[in-house]
Amino acid sequence: MKTLTLMMAVVLLVGSTVGQSTAGEKRPFEAQLKAPTNAEVDAALKRIYGYDPSIQWKIVRMRPSMVPGMNEVFLLLKGEFHHLFLTADGRFAIDGSMQPFGQDPYAGVRDRLKAADGVALGPAVPAVTLVEFSDLQCPHCKEAQPVLEKLASDFPKMRIVVQQYPLSPAHPWAMKAAQYADCVGRMDSSAAWKFIAAVYENQGGIAVATADDKLRELTSAAGLDAGKVTACAAEPATEARIKKSMALGDSVGVLGTPAIYVNGRLLENLVGIPYEQVKAMVQYEIDHAGQ
Repeated sequence: MKTLTLMMAVVLLVGSTVGQSTAGEKRPFEAQLKAPTNAEVDAALKRIYGYDPSIQWKIVRMRPSMVPGMNEVFLLLKGEFHHLFLTADGRFAIDGSMQPFGQDPYAGVRDRLKAADGVALGPAVPAVTLVEFSDLQCPHCKEAQPVLEKLASDFPKMRIVVQQYPLSPAHPWAMKAAQYADCVGRMDSSAAWKFIAAVYENQGGIAVATADDKLRELTSAAGLDAGKVTACAAEPATEARIKKSMALGDSVGVLGTPAIYVNGRLLENLVGIPYEQVKAMVQYEIDHAGQ
């Protein structure tokens, strides 16, 4: 998940502003704004970049921002992710990442993440909690998995919680995998870690048409009854739990995966920075837990 230089301004001529919260959770200021359409944002981008037909873009998501009175648009532009914050009048956008601030900048996110109820590893009363929002079809989540395993080994007093956040429709079998993972975790938390690792290992060999068969196979390999897990995965309550997990992610600003929070602090570009730096950040949050 890539972020750009903070607060780098660009102009977008969008007629009206805001997107919808994809997982159904209303933000307190959402009703104050009007939603732009994809066509309106697309028209603005065409006006800005239309001079060069080779410039391509794709609107990934639009939704209300955590910043009152602003909306956010997540898009691919020239092959790179851009995170835009749109002003309420639709005349400007800020291209970059919004950072928490204050003496305890991560308190709000940390409090929200107390609701994380995914499969967990580590002590019930930890020194600090790491929450990962993941998509089992996401290649970057697969790359992050060995780093998380190493952190779990180096910080035995840390608790790791995995929340499902499937990026559908971009990842067409991710929701199904999330449903299986949810059910496996509810039946046997230790089996859930085996299942998640196995899905990542077999990620390249899973296709939409054969996803059920492969996921059942991996469920059996993790030591569970594949029939029971398949039945659980198809229940409406399971999908509702996934959507609740996604709503929690939306409430703390998740746009892509993996989104990894330690003590409420987002660890950006986990696999792109040296491990010793990641380790130092985790230790710093342990040392300042609750601050």
